[in-house]
Amino acid sequence: MIARHAVTNGDDSFVRAEWDRALHHALVARATELAATLPADAVEKALCEALVAATVEGRWSDVAALAHDLEGRRKARASTIQLDVARSRRGRK
Repeated sequence: MIARHAVTNGDDSFVRAEWDRALHHALVARATELAATLPADAVEKALCEALVAATVEGRWSDVAALAHDLEGRRKARASTIQLDVARSRRGRK
């Protein structure tokens, strides 16, 4: 009722703060869940936590950079073959 009353009075700052708090908790829970399913790697865990923090704060350029770094580490660990690199090597040989 409080949130509804705040919106009807034109003050959506309370609702926005509650939304941000709920989103933060959901993102932290998801990052923790993901980190628990992966092999223990302190750097990846730190990247996940930084990714969540940057997302919550709306620092989208940081989110993109952190996601790129995290993806690179996971691909390297999984020994994923990058098709564009493999195709370019075959084309040269």
